Amino acid sequence: MRSAKWISLCVASFVWFVAPSCADETWVGREAAGIFQIRSEYALDNKESQELVEQISQLQTDVQNLLNLEPQTGSVEVNLFVTRTSYRAYLAKRIPEGMDRQALFVQGSDGGQVYVYKRWGFDTDLRHECTHAVLHNALPFVPMWIDEGLAEYFEVIASKRRAGHSHLSSLKRAILFGWRPDIAKLEAAEDLSDMGASDYREAWAWAHFMLHGPQEVRQVLSDYLDDIQSGEDAGLLSTRLIEAVPQAETRLVEHIRNWR
Repeated sequence: MRSAKWISLCVASFVWFVAPSCADETWVGREAAGIFQIRSEYALDNKESQELVEQISQLQTDVQNLLNLEPQTGSVEVNLFVTRTSYRAYLAKRIPEGMDRQALFVQGSDGGQVYVYKRWGFDTDLRHECTHAVLHNALPFVPMWIDEGLAEYFEVIASKRRAGHSHLSSLKRAILFGWRPDIAKLEAAEDLSDMGASDYREAWAWAHFMLHGPQEVRQVLSDYLDDIQSGEDAGLLSTRLIEAVPQAETRLVEHIRNWR
C-alpha cells in the first residue's frame, strides 16, 4: 500500500479555470525564479526556502532542455501557503472545486497558477505542479497521461530522477509478480479520476523509458512533442511507439527490470 505522501501526489492535479487576480492580498515573501513568480504567506529568506526557489528555477531549464522545448516567456504564479487552513480558505473563494486537493495547477487564459501549502513533502508536490506549469506554458496541449508521467518524473530532486524515484523499486517488485503495462488504458483515461496510483506509476515508467531508453524511443517522444509545439496533429503516442519499437510494452518491462 502506498504511503499518505503518495496519496497526496495522486490527487494533486490541474484544473482548467481562470483564477481572478488577487493583487490586494498580503504576501510576506516574494521571489522570481525564471518564469515563476513566487509569493508566500511566510518568509522565503531562509536557506531551505532559497534552495527550493533555486530548484524551481532549475526545474524550468531541466524540463525545457531534456524535452527540447522552446524557452517560453509567459509567467506562472506560484502561491505558497503556511497551513492547509489558509490554503483552503483562499481556494474556497476562487477555485472551490480544488480546495480539497493537496496541491493544484490551474491553467488560465492569462497564465498558470500553482497552489501548494507547507507540510512534510510539499516540495515534491511543488515540483510536480511546476512541471505541469512548464509543460503547459510551452505546449498548446499535453495528453493527460504524458503530462502526469513527466510530472512524476520531475517531482523528485534532480539527483534522483534517473534511478532514485520510489516508482522504480516498486515496479521492479511488481514485475516479479507478473506486472505488465497497458498503454491503451492510460490513453483511454479522460479525467484524473480515471487514474489510480498504479496508473501514475506506469505513466512515470513510460516517461522514464522515453527519456532514458533506446535512441529510437527517445526520438519518438521528441518528435511527438515537437509536432504538438508546432501545432500539428500529433495523433496517439502509442501508435508512434508501436510503429517505431515493436513490442514496446515488453521493451518497457525489460527497461525497468534492468535499470540500475
